Amino acid sequence: MPRDRGRRRGIRRKLYRFFSHPAVHDTLGLFLMAGFFYFLIAGALTLALGTTSFWMAVTSNSMRHVDEGWRNAYTSRGYDTSGFPLQGGFERGDLLIVQGVRRASEISVGDVVIVDIGKGEIPLVHRVFEVWEENGELRFRTRGDANFASLPSEMSIAPERIMGRVVFVIPKVGHIFLLVQGR
Repeated sequence: MPRDRGRRRGIRRKLYRFFSHPAVHDTLGLFLMAGFFYFLIAGALTLALGTTSFWMAVTSNSMRHVDEGWRNAYTSRGYDTSGFPLQGGFERGDLLIVQGVRRASEISVGDVVIVDIGKGEIPLVHRVFEVWEENGELRFRTRGDANFASLPSEMSIAPERIMGRVVFVIPKVGHIFLLVQGR
């Protein structure tokens, strides 16, 4: 028994000395401060943007603009695209800032939204192409600006599948998140 106590005291002393070392103490303090500020900023963004998914890295080039083809798809249907957000598009590796949507009626043709397609898949980030009412509930059809047509999973989107609306793009910063995620 006395040996165990002595061994425990020895371990305790070593741990105390280790954590008392100025470099370890400063490093732990730095990590604690970084964690505090991360959660402070994340909390503020969650409150300000109304969503817990306030940023997202772009994983494909489906919203990349190489010409005005995306615009023609809307103008041929009678829409004036001059008021559409994110007219410059975005591409793989950009970081999107997302705002939550309280009511489906806030979403209109031309908005860029994030859609949960379920099944553990990466959410879609596409522009709303059509809005209609079906059985008293709004439905949405989206389409990537670089795509020639809507994907089957975005032909009739229920409002609860919309995770938010893209409000800002930070070019290239999303590559860091893609690298960490192995994409």
